[in-house]
Amino acid sequence: MRTLTTYPLLRSPGALAGFTLVELLTVIVVLAVIAAIAMPSLEQALVNQRLRAAGTDLMSSLMLARSEAIKRRSVVEVAPLSGNDWRTGWRVINVKTGKQIDKKDALGRRVTVALAPAVIDYDRYGRMSVAGVTRVQFADSDPGNAAERSRCVTIDPGGLPRIATGPCP
Repeated sequence: MRTLTTYPLLRSPGALAGFTLVELLTVIVVLAVIAAIAMPSLEQALVNQRLRAAGTDLMSSLMLARSEAIKRRSVVEVAPLSGNDWRTGWRVINVKTGKQIDKKDALGRRVTVALAPAVIDYDRYGRMSVAGVTRVQFADSDPGNAAERSRCVTIDPGGLPRIATGPCP
């Protein structure tokens, strides 16, 4: 007849489940290293998105100002919210009535604005009130990345805005 022999030094199968502290710490360290490697590219993606959003927001405000100027047959302007600082945001105003048509809030961190005029006016025909091409450039405040991550909004004398990737010419 057979007898069942148990060995006290071996653990039962249920006791082998789970992680040791060393295994857990190893996984945490590996995840921390991966996160540290990914952070710079995540920050660059956020800055790119902020630049893209700023350019698109300005372009939509310009298109709105142009269409309102034509519709209301009066001068409509796009102007910074605070002085000449376009980073604080901007508003679209009917100059004749003083009524604010639209408003955009401040730009995100690390976004700078260059080449922007004090005010962008559209006459009652939807054309720019100044002769020539008007440009507004949104760039990364980090000087090493400013050129490669810029957005340029160009407004032709006819009043049509366009957006392009890269610095303004």
